[in-house]
Amino acid sequence: MSTKPLSQHEIRIRAVQTLYQLEMTPDETVEDAMVFALTNDDRLVSQELVDETPVAVKPKRKGPGTTYSFTPNREGGVTKQALGSDGAVVSPEPTVEIPASAYILTDRFDDAHKPNLEFMMALVYGVRAKKSDLDEKITTYLAKNWSVKRLSPINRVILRLGAFEILFAETPRIVAINEAIELAKAFNDEKDAKFINAILTKIGD
Repeated sequence: MSTKPLSQHEIRIRAVQTLYQLEMTPDETVEDAMVFALTNDDRLVSQELVDETPVAVKPKRKGPGTTYSFTPNREGGVTKQALGSDGAVVSPEPTVEIPASAYILTDRFDDAHKPNLEFMMALVYGVRAKKSDLDEKITTYLAKNWSVKRLSPINRVILRLGAFEILFAETPRIVAINEAIELAKAFNDEKDAKFINAILTKIGD
């Protein structure tokens, strides 16, 4: 049966649900939290496990002629490669660790959903890997004597996700901010959306 893949906005919603679940129940595994967020949508059709090569997730360009490509592998990690302007590998090095079980998760679902599920995986594991850096950056723009821990859990999660996309991914700044605003409206209200907008706009400047 062919099903329409989830949009990237819908995937971001599920990434927020996953990160929120992990924020509230830190002992839960990432994979279980992702399954919980995903299995409420009947468009995600489970199927037999298949062996596929994961796609690369390309983050922001770091300098003239150089792009870093993060390629998941099934041995429990991710390979980061610096690619020159001609596409040749400059210097591979290990980076954010993503367990092989994450790919078993994507293999559970219909092929049509795999690219966006891998996008969700990159967001969830990326935010968790960069959490300290993200919190430090967010704190810079909070009111005096405020910390990320004082924010509501859902606002923490949305800010981290938006900041991650601005600072560490190829997502256009305006897209990252607008998506975060819509997430804030979906999970909170207009006041929270304005707060999220203000912080992420400063981070993106």
